[in-house]
Amino acid sequence: MIKIQSAVRDIVLEEIEAYFALTNGYMNMSSYAYRIKSKVELLTKKHTTIASLVVSLSRLAKELKKERPLIHKVAIKNITTKLPLTEIAYENSTKFIEKLESLHKNISVSAEDFFTTTIGTTEIDIICSSNLEAKILKHFTMKPKWVNHNFAAIGVSYGPEVFGTPNVFFSLLSVTARARINIEELVSTPTELIFIVAEADFGRTVALFSELHREVNNDNL
Repeated sequence: MIKIQSAVRDIVLEEIEAYFALTNGYMNMSSYAYRIKSKVELLTKKHTTIASLVVSLSRLAKELKKERPLIHKVAIKNITTKLPLTEIAYENSTKFIEKLESLHKNISVSAEDFFTTTIGTTEIDIICSSNLEAKILKHFTMKPKWVNHNFAAIGVSYGPEVFGTPNVFFSLLSVTARARINIEELVSTPTELIFIVAEADFGRTVALFSELHREVNNDNL
């Protein structure tokens, strides 16, 4: 049987707005207790009171403040950019995979180019520097599902010290989420998260991560 404290914790952690309000000290606990009372009783199969829920919320606030914040400032080491980019998507098939194996033999990709391939369950997505588009379309004889243009890549690099640190991606994604920037695709390596965005959002995205870079460096001085 679930205890009331455990039920309150589960509910708060499911609601990011509630989590931030509680950990930052601006939650109206009585009002929130009224809102979650029926859900707590459903989970615990117990009757509870508003007063006991407020006590549980107060305890949870102290507990969460001891943990690493859900969103934290990731120590960015470098920001790299590539544009313009093109996205080419194909149906996933044995024939396509066979052609994919010979792609790099026929098409030269330099260190200045951007090229990534994602093999999904039903489709294969290629994002590349736009100067490679014609060569890729010529290499694969089948018709693509779609071809999208005018994308840009912003790569955010960090050190291996973040390995094992929860919510690194979530923290970085929150930077663009708060600015309402649409992320077309995400590409990652062990120490880099690459945001694929529309060229129209390129400048804002670079500015946001540059500001985070400055903030973290100033905090470490």
